[in-house]
Amino acid sequence: MASLPASSSPDTALALVLPESLLSVVQPLRSLYDAGAIKWPPHINLFYPFVSPASLSAASAHLQDYLASICCSHTIRFASIEVFRGNKKRPSYLVLRPDEASEELLQDIYEKLSREFPEVRKAVTREQFKPHMTIGQIHAGGAPRLRRLVNKFDMLCPLLGDVEMGLAVMQRVDRKMTFVESWGVHEYPVALSPEAVPGSVVPRKAYTRRHPSNGQDDCWESVSCDDVERLPAASLTLSTFNVFVDIDDAEDQDGRWGRICDDILTLDATIVCLQEVADDLLAAIADSRVPAKYPYISHSPEQPLLRHRNCVVLSTVPFVWEELTSAVPSRSICVAKFPQFGHYTQEPQKPQEAPEIQEDQESQDDKEPQEPNKTWHPLIVCNVHLPAYLTDEAAKSRADYAADLKSHLAKYSENTVIIAGDTNIPDSAAISQAVSNNIITAASAESFDTLFPAADFTDAWAVAGEGPDGNTFNPAHNPIAAQNASSVQPHRYDRIYLRRTDDLLVREVRVGSSVASDHYPLTARLSFTKPTAAPMASPLSLPDTAITDDDVRRILLANNCFPSAEDTACRQDALAALTAVLTSDPPFPLRLIPVGSVGLGTYDAASDMDVLAVGAISASLFWRVTKHRIRKQPPSAHEIKIVRYVDATIPMLILLVAGVRIDLQYCTAPRLLESWDQIPTAPANSPLFALPVPTLKKLQAYRDMLYILNTVPNLAAFRLAYRYIKLWAVKKGMYSSKFGYLGGVHITLLLSRIALLLPPQASAAQLIVAFYDHYANWDWSENVLQPGRTSRYSRATRDKMVILAIHAPAVNVATNATVHTVRTLTEALGTAAARFALGGTLADVAGEFGDGEGSLTDGVSGFLTAYDRYVKVEVQFWGTNRQAGRGLIGWVESRVVGLLVEFGRQPVAARVWPGRFHEVPAADAVQPAQTTAETDGELRGFYLLGITTQQLPKDEKHAAKVSFATALQTFDTAVRAKGKFPTGDAWVSATCVKSGDLATDGRVALDDTMVWDGGEADGGDSIPDDSEDEEDDVLPGLLDENQSDGSDDFFSAGASKKKAAKKAAKDKGNAAKGSTPKLRPAHEVLHRIKWDPGYDSSSFVIGYEDRFRGVLEMPVDNWRTEASDEEFVPMHRVVYFREKGGEVVWDREKRVDRVFGSGRQEGAKGKK
Repeated sequence: MASLPASSSPDTALALVLPESLLSVVQPLRSLYDAGAIKWPPHINLFYPFVSPASLSAASAHLQDYLASICCSHTIRFASIEVFRGNKKRPSYLVLRPDEASEELLQDIYEKLSREFPEVRKAVTREQFKPHMTIGQIHAGGAPRLRRLVNKFDMLCPLLGDVEMGLAVMQRVDRKMTFVESWGVHEYPVALSPEAVPGSVVPRKAYTRRHPSNGQDDCWESVSCDDVERLPAASLTLSTFNVFVDIDDAEDQDGRWGRICDDILTLDATIVCLQEVADDLLAAIADSRVPAKYPYISHSPEQPLLRHRNCVVLSTVPFVWEELTSAVPSRSICVAKFPQFGHYTQEPQKPQEAPEIQEDQESQDDKEPQEPNKTWHPLIVCNVHLPAYLTDEAAKSRADYAADLKSHLAKYSENTVIIAGDTNIPDSAAISQAVSNNIITAASAESFDTLFPAADFTDAWAVAGEGPDGNTFNPAHNPIAAQNASSVQPHRYDRIYLRRTDDLLVREVRVGSSVASDHYPLTARLSFTKPTAAPMASPLSLPDTAITDDDVRRILLANNCFPSAEDTACRQDALAALTAVLTSDPPFPLRLIPVGSVGLGTYDAASDMDVLAVGAISASLFWRVTKHRIRKQPPSAHEIKIVRYVDATIPMLILLVAGVRIDLQYCTAPRLLESWDQIPTAPANSPLFALPVPTLKKLQAYRDMLYILNTVPNLAAFRLAYRYIKLWAVKKGMYSSKFGYLGGVHITLLLSRIALLLPPQASAAQLIVAFYDHYANWDWSENVLQPGRTSRYSRATRDKMVILAIHAPAVNVATNATVHTVRTLTEALGTAAARFALGGTLADVAGEFGDGEGSLTDGVSGFLTAYDRYVKVEVQFWGTNRQAGRGLIGWVESRVVGLLVEFGRQPVAARVWPGRFHEVPAADAVQPAQTTAETDGELRGFYLLGITTQQLPKDEKHAAKVSFATALQTFDTAVRAKGKFPTGDAWVSATCVKSGDLATDGRVALDDTMVWDGGEADGGDSIPDDSEDEEDDVLPGLLDENQSDGSDDFFSAGASKKKAAKKAAKDKGNAAKGSTPKLRPAHEVLHRIKWDPGYDSSSFVIGYEDRFRGVLEMPVDNWRTEASDEEFVPMHRVVYFREKGGEVVWDREKRVDRVFGSGRQEGAKGKK
């Protein structure tokens, strides 16, 4: 026993000290949360204070002599976090506590020491001794904040594992505890981690998940970027999203993390910058589907985050990063470096001395010149979160934060830099109001402009932002933001800045609509420009115009051409509701993708929604499942109504979902589903698209949309220009593809071509002017317009205008164009181009709406007074079947197009207005169209074709009149065709009237209702009412592949017992008459065997008739369907299909079909 007095001051200690090798695990957190981090190494105190400083040498010698068994390293395992509660004056301590075995060991050591140093023990018994290692303190905060710290520090226990801690005698010197003597541990310097020192730069690596293999556990490992492929001209999408963490309300946060993960998945970005990420959200991200889409992450989910609010980067490509510590407390900057993206700079070759010429040396003239040296400069992405609040102190903190970042970026002077995140920069109105109310000084207000000055940084939203404001924090529409805002004033807090925009092109910037956080996500689509020795000349030069993009926005806003936030939310809800219904249990692989105007972002409040469904089941089975699930949707779901099924070349189901019309198409493509994420970047000739022509046609809208989104330089300018051109076409009566004018797809293809021909910096106004100027001089009769890739297309005589889709197969989307519609369009384009050339305004070109409600636009007024005579096609329908009335309208409109074609063969110039008129009494002329007879169940209207006759000699006038009258008579006869015209319920006539009979004094009005155009649900009168007979267990049968018959008929057998009974009775009657049910054609059998997942095409052969050698056989996989192929055999020569084992599954002569079950029923239907 040593008789050494205890110290009266806390300047000595006997402790177990953590080895230096583990300092990097605990010191960063200690530096931020433990006041003793700079004074003590990580330790477990055994005696504190120990003996007096003068007795330390004697105590050390005594330990060495009498307690050699404990003067060594000891294996300790920490198991949990414990809180030593404080009070108002003293903080609470958070400590690491050892597991039970380690605590027993430490208590044994303490007991031995207590016997040798009884004066130091101070009556603390073995049981009262609680060994611990302090990690941090907390001075204030409620239970949620304390719980977050406990959870954060608890992650240290598995990271430390079994720790070899050594014994050390320590003494305080210059306020730091230093080693006097130690056993099992070497003294090392103790300092704050760089993460806690302002201005420090800490190199980091990204992490990715290593899946279990070769006996290794699932874990996160650091990423190497050594072998990353460099892509100088790549495109990428970057999103920034402040996910919002409330450290004082932890319970409500946990419920949002799942929605946050879902929102991250919907961003479709290459790089995602997240702000305010906490440990529990990072864990939720790791446990979700996010790592499958974004495999690289800046922080390991297995390690605690340093701060309560952290900047985290997710990426689809590997990266490294640096943590820049700001002078602003609890703030840091994540500076990520992406080696895959960037640009080269060329340095001039250094002059070399002329080599000595030797006799056996080749001439230097035969050697290729050496390329200049190239230096690769990777893309730098800075994830930032500037301090909040509108005060002078906060303004200074923002300036300091931005200054730290700009100073660090000076070493990346040649790199392209993106700064993305929550800048907390209020709008100018809020800043001005704060100055007026003396909340901040004028100097603080001016500091906002110097944070990221326009001379050095480009605001991506200002270049290509969608909409008028770009606000990402809007308490008026976001309930979470409303809880944390002092006013409802919206702000554009989240921003994306770019440096070196010569190398990086901003193509699109959009604000998301997520309400899982108080901020909306902000996404930018960016492209690196292709490196060239000199700037390449564009095929079109930028037009000189005084019109600005703000002028375009004003006229579009005045005409309600932008969708509201409610319109966008309604479409998102409608798609989500439809997806939920179609993917309910039992699920099957299915993707629903918005295409058309919604997919391109060019829609307005009146636009319907085109949706492409891609699945692995057959088309007929999909339609039956869709019908069944919509009929059986739960009452709590959004109401989904079936309007009608369109049995066309590409079948379509028209739905009404939550008030939004959806045109749903389906495509069977199981291989694409397996590689879905590869589609956006796959080349046009990728094996993924080695599909049948019908399948490619169904995918064309989606692939063309991706091409435009990935190639148009400035999508915001493109969308503005699109909306104006559509507005012009609508006002001028030239927006209707079914009448041969422009439709949405035509404007999209025509404008995308202009956007690609102009320089990338073209504004929306310049796109508009160039559009009219270019196409006013286009020769539609000779030229084929191909907006994208070059395709082979054989122009037919009937093609008066050819606008090809971008991807194969080559499809002309303007087949309805006639000589008259092409002439009308050309004249209108020329007029618009001339007005722009003379300095005309946007309103001068598009025209104005009428002043009063119900009055006509100047486009309609001009049409009604432009011609001497009109062909008036009157339509009346008084039947009770509204679906028949809709069918009549569609039939009459198609015949009106045929009448235009007929007039093209005569000396007549005709123009049809793409809308239906009706006559109303003069007193009711200003009443809205909803008060007309149409709403009472009767259709009464007419179509007008303006007629201009050419000057003819007298001897030809009579023949022309006879020909004209014959054309009208032919129209009358054709429109009353059997099966198309509801005799007894309708009346149609075509007459020629003078312009004086169509005065615009209120007697003529446009019918803008959709009652007779299929735009409203009709309560299901377009579908056979068989819901009462559908069994609840019909769906498992439908999804059973053995039940699929491959039919494209929406109302195919299997859903209704009544239909099955009627079919059986009909078949029985046919058998009695000696007739045979119809046999499915050979090409449908071939497609079923090749593309239905239930069949193995390699096990089937085709028997076909050779004209010289009789019946031959060929494997199904070798069969060629292209007529240009040398091995092509027409399908009408197919005799049978059989399995290689011998069983015939389809026979033309015997009329046997075991694939679909058609023909003679001699086999099991759908056998596989």
